[in-house]
Amino acid sequence: MQDLNLTASRRSFIKSAGVALLGAAALGATGCAPKTKGEADLPATGNDAAEIVDNINWDATYDVIVVGGGIAGLATAATVALEGEGKSCLLLEKSANCGGNSFASSGFCMHAEDAEAVYSTYISGLSGDTNCTPEDVLRAYAQGITENVQWAKDLGGEPYMSVFPIGWADDESRTNQIPEYPEIEGAELQGAFKFNGGEDGTGPTHIAVFLQNYVREHADVIDYKLSTPMTALVQDPATGTILGVVADDGGNKYYKATGGVVMCTGGFENDPEYLEQYMGMQGVTPAAALENTADGHRACQKAGAALWHMHGGACFWLAPRNLDNTQFTQTQQTGLTKEFGITVGVNGRRFYNDWDACAAGDVLPIGGNLATNVGYRHGQTQWGGRWIHLQLPPKAWFVFDAAGLAAGALPEGLTSDPVADGWAHSAATLEELAGKIEVPAEELVKTVNQWNEFCERGEDLAFYRPSNHMTPVASGPFYAMLCTPTLLNTDGGPVHDAEARILDPYGDPIPHLYSAGEFGSIWGAMYQGTGNIGECCVFGRIAARNAMASA
Repeated sequence: MQDLNLTASRRSFIKSAGVALLGAAALGATGCAPKTKGEADLPATGNDAAEIVDNINWDATYDVIVVGGGIAGLATAATVALEGEGKSCLLLEKSANCGGNSFASSGFCMHAEDAEAVYSTYISGLSGDTNCTPEDVLRAYAQGITENVQWAKDLGGEPYMSVFPIGWADDESRTNQIPEYPEIEGAELQGAFKFNGGEDGTGPTHIAVFLQNYVREHADVIDYKLSTPMTALVQDPATGTILGVVADDGGNKYYKATGGVVMCTGGFENDPEYLEQYMGMQGVTPAAALENTADGHRACQKAGAALWHMHGGACFWLAPRNLDNTQFTQTQQTGLTKEFGITVGVNGRRFYNDWDACAAGDVLPIGGNLATNVGYRHGQTQWGGRWIHLQLPPKAWFVFDAAGLAAGALPEGLTSDPVADGWAHSAATLEELAGKIEVPAEELVKTVNQWNEFCERGEDLAFYRPSNHMTPVASGPFYAMLCTPTLLNTDGGPVHDAEARILDPYGDPIPHLYSAGEFGSIWGAMYQGTGNIGECCVFGRIAARNAMASA
């Protein structure tokens, strides 16, 4: 296909895009604070006034620049320190600590022993009937996870690691995420490791802490800057090569990368525009990553990047909130208490398998029918035989009765009086409760009556909720809690190849621009828990190695 973005028109577009930084040389001030009144009229000075790339007086030069200091960024920087033989790295993080979803994750990192076997079965099987991630990218991932354990040990992690074995048995020793899809062939071929603090418990208990410690211990080659957001990518308009970044480091500072820039800025969990435009969701409350506002996405799009997997991630489920919509009862799917009632929309009706528990909340046997099994597996649910993310309404209600409350509809220790403390509405009858939550009374009563019939029968004939997680809503007082859609992470972002190079819409690499982690993740269909951290490490290493080779 002909590339319609000719050099002349490309230069014209960059120049006319209203860019405040560098005119034709910088690609956009993304993630910046809004301009104050009159700020646009202030004359640019120094590098901000440069008209061409050659006029930039770089504030510092590094071999590799990493943008985003979550697990992916830390893994990338750590690889530069481990393998770079003195090469220099700048690591930028916009928050005051290790960023993104790092500390909201379980900390498990996927590993495997046989790359070909796990690729040809489980990793390929997670794509289902889609063709959304190329074979060579998935093969690179499969090969990479066979190196994860040894790489962590090379960084000094062995005294603090628990490596869970390959080949999980069908018993209580297997968690509900390893494997997450036991119905897929090869599910037993992947395992995980995590950090446990060591024998005395004083070491790192999370991979993010371990990697952050390693980066700080190598300050001789890694310049690690917290509270320092990137505000622009600097791109040569003639060649498309990424030359460096602009960062808000006590004012605009221009940092050059001789080998490349590795983008590790995570997802767009806290960007309502992207959530609505790309995922069709409104009213979403992220469980973590409040700083993930699509800054990196916008910068890379302006640099010419194509996007993929924008529908993907650990999302969505309807999490109970207080009536003011300011606090969660729980944020994670695992352990949600919604088996003690039902969830209805503003129409008073059930509309999905409303026990939103991860991996069905149960340890499932190897084998089984993926098209008929149910559960919420990082937000994806079986829908007509396929596993997809559902569109969920911005508002719903978790309805339960006195027996459900006593059984655990609210997490233990949350409150002794859910009504007085603003966690729930209560009423003596369903009709009265319907009035308080503004749903049609006749619909709510009909829905509850049908649900109770299902409970008596022992089978949810509407949405096939597991029978061992069905609780009737039968005797007052009745309660209702607000629910809003939430998510842990998105996986969509710039397309990258097996070498972690970010690609344009025609499949060509944007020179010296790389990515790793949830920022353009490989997971475009079904997602295996432990897989995001696995790819943070795999493609962090790949990106670092290729950027260093270009330096």
